[in-house]
Amino acid sequence: AREQHIRRSKATSNICTNQGLLVTAATIHMALLGAEGLARVAAACRANTRTLSAMLCEIPGVEPLFDRPVFHEQALRLPSPTADVLRSLAADDILGGYDLGLDYPGLDPGLLICATEMRSETEMEDYAKELSRIIATRT
Repeated sequence: AREQHIRRSKATSNICTNQGLLVTAATIHMALLGAEGLARVAAACRANTRTLSAMLCEIPGVEPLFDRPVFHEQALRLPSPTADVLRSLAADDILGGYDLGLDYPGLDPGLLICATEMRSETEMEDYAKELSRIIATRT
């Protein structure tokens, strides 16, 4: 209401409303989960990311970027340009991760992956198979 006189495309503070909605949704979700539920979700996210990372690191040329403990995200080095790999994965409806080279050029070709509690073993296997196929065709 405070910006009704401004066209939506020119508004500058709608982000505040969007952030408020995201915070509200996250708060409700955490309240419904409770402490034990939140711990279960975190453990499932960590386990899935470890599983996915292990699957991907079986692909020749894919390896962890860092030898440090991780929680629910893993940085991997790829043998092919990350942007190309992500485009190919997206063509198969796979959200492959984040290209670390966009913000950290020294980490290129780096890929940040995670697998939340919502990912199944089959989905992670499909991701690994598709990534393996993409890398094999590029090397």
